[in-house]
Amino acid sequence: MNTEQTYRPPPPQKPPPQTSVADELTRVKLFLGIQAFFLVVSVFTGGFNFKLWSMLDTALMIQSIGITALVVVLEDARHRRLAFKVAIIIYLLAVLDMGINVCVSGVVGWKT
Repeated sequence: MNTEQTYRPPPPQKPPPQTSVADELTRVKLFLGIQAFFLVVSVFTGGFNFKLWSMLDTALMIQSIGITALVVVLEDARHRRLAFKVAIIIYLLAVLDMGINVCVSGVVGWKT
């Protein structure tokens, strides 16, 4: 009976991708600029008309900007990526709401 076992080293693991802080800050600045642009555009798509539905896109955009600002102050890279992904999802919901507002205002028209 052979009790001798051959040693096999564990397979090499790929290290998680490392992005430099400068690259992250560049992406955050670019995303904040895009968000600010769409916040200004939200005025023309029904934002600030003081109706719950029409103010939703503006509220979502402001929340997205606030969450994106967290990316700069968070220490852990995993938390920074999570905050950035959440901000992107909220941002996309705001843009979707803007599109819906444009469609509704074109069909129904805003009542002032």
